[in-house]
Amino acid sequence: MKVNIYYKGSRQLNTFTINNVTYCIKISEHAELRLSQRKLDLFKIVGAILSLGENKIKNYSNTNKDIFIMDNTNNFSVVCYIKNYTIMIVTVLNKADCYVREGTDVINL
Repeated sequence: MKVNIYYKGSRQLNTFTINNVTYCIKISEHAELRLSQRKLDLFKIVGAILSLGENKIKNYSNTNKDIFIMDNTNNFSVVCYIKNYTIMIVTVLNKADCYVREGTDVINL
């Protein structure tokens, strides 16, 4: 089951390099809307993604899996996927204890 989607409307937030490979973090229009509605801090969202660390980011690249990151300390969740060297933020939630769709990998921070 292919669960990730390329969003027509997205913008680049940040880039970073791991072993001479540059990744970029993008946010979908949907996620931007949810970020605003739920009054979440974009820096914390990006921080949660970066906290996955080098190995997890490299291992999830091109797996066709959605990643559900639960930040229990800050009480939010972010759903993203990694295709090629782009990390796409699909949506954000203002709680950490959420239902997770089957086939989605969950990472608790």
